[in-house]
Amino acid sequence: MKAVWRPERRNRKIGTSASGYSKSNDMRIPESWQDKHGNFSVFLERLKNAKEQDVTIGNFELTTLFEEPRDGFTYGCSPLDVIKLLTAAVNLVPSLPDIVAFRQPTRKQQLQRPVWGRFLYFAEFGKHGGTAILLEAQELGAKLKWSKRMTMEDRDEFARLVSDGHAFTEEKRGFQAELNEGSVRNTILYRTLLHELGHWVHYHQEVLNAPTALNEDQEVASELYFSKPSTEREVYAHAFSAKLGQSLREASEIPFDPI
Repeated sequence: MKAVWRPERRNRKIGTSASGYSKSNDMRIPESWQDKHGNFSVFLERLKNAKEQDVTIGNFELTTLFEEPRDGFTYGCSPLDVIKLLTAAVNLVPSLPDIVAFRQPTRKQQLQRPVWGRFLYFAEFGKHGGTAILLEAQELGAKLKWSKRMTMEDRDEFARLVSDGHAFTEEKRGFQAELNEGSVRNTILYRTLLHELGHWVHYHQEVLNAPTALNEDQEVASELYFSKPSTEREVYAHAFSAKLGQSLREASEIPFDPI
């Protein structure tokens, strides 16, 4: 008698951690704290042959670390561009971060966690440590896709991207734009850099600056700051970026030609 195929019995392990082959070939980003040389760090802190430059901007010492982007990738700006912008903004902010790092993400990181930039409240890049703004390379010609189903935050970000010069075309289920040098520069240099600087100013204001701190005890103030919803901190950074960007435009400090 010929056996009857029963689809519900095809594999009882489907959907569990024990299912299938290639379990070690999934698309997770490695989070190991130890690299192949035995050094302990987060993957965000691993730069390859980064060029270092120490500069003084106003009363602040700052280090730029530049990892050469792969062919077809761009940061939209150079360390000299960042230094020029921060020099123009230094009198409008209470403090500057210790490090601005330019980082080339891996293909997997680019697929799973694409970002324009990040703010790190403490990072170590070899001998350099402290607060850091991280700017990530973007692939020229890559498609920037945006769904038509947007939350209020998504709509605000979409409007900011359009303002940056990303030319979206409408499709059946969403919008799509192709990354180019000009639009990447506008997003990373004139908005993301200022946005991440806003996170540092917010932290400085509510934790480090005694008159405005959330608590006289710095550890308690830090706990109160990080207990806030991330959306609240993002709203502050967006507002700070918009206000500072407007001030710099009115002073004719930005935009400027690439250095």
